[in-house]
Amino acid sequence: MEQNNHHTGKATEPTAMTYGMSDELRNSDLLSRISSLSLSDKQCLIRYISEEVEVNSLEEDEWDRQDTTGLQPYTMDELYARLQESHEQYLRGEYYTAEQSNAMLKEKYLWLQ
Repeated sequence: MEQNNHHTGKATEPTAMTYGMSDELRNSDLLSRISSLSLSDKQCLIRYISEEVEVNSLEEDEWDRQDTTGLQPYTMDELYARLQESHEQYLRGEYYTAEQSNAMLKEKYLWLQ
């Protein structure tokens, strides 16, 4: 019986696994590092990435609903004033940590879930 060795046009497994990924991600060592993680760490990473995607999706949806037709760009003087004010707030200790900000975002968008 003759063996059929012609190309089937199907993607090989490594190619299929990285389909749609950016070159930056494919060329990073992140994928090889993930493969060496324990099952528990992989599950935690999936939960973490899922939450990030959900928060980013909510932010994009919120932005898409905004009426931006009347908005004007800030002038450079306005930008410098805002930068100065935020720096002064930072020096006074008036800021949120990343954890606090994430918790506030989750609370704010909890009703959308």
